[in-house]
Amino acid sequence: MSRSDIVKVIIVEDEFLAQQELSWLIKEHSQMEIVGTFDDGLDVLKFLQHNRVDAIFLDINIPSLDGVLLAQNISQFAHKPFIVFITAWKEHAVEAFESGGV
Repeated sequence: MSRSDIVKVIIVEDEFLAQQELSWLIKEHSQMEIVGTFDDGLDVLKFLQHNRVDAIFLDINIPSLDGVLLAQNISQFAHKPFIVFITAWKEHAVEAFESGGV
């Protein structure tokens, strides 16, 4: 796989153990490159102003700017990364899908 074929992703998860587990799964079972991990929505927006990613693994319940609002902000960017929502709360699923995530 060439360098240009690698999918660049970030993980946005405020639970440390969940963040570590997802990082391990991605590293062990995919061709994706994790270019950042975050636990706060505002930090993600700052990062994305200067960096381009292909996909975001996004927890819905995070500090500063929840995942759904963060996804809505990201949807305004010229380059829209693919968003995969992560949540333990089934109540958030419909809202997440409506904002364009999977």
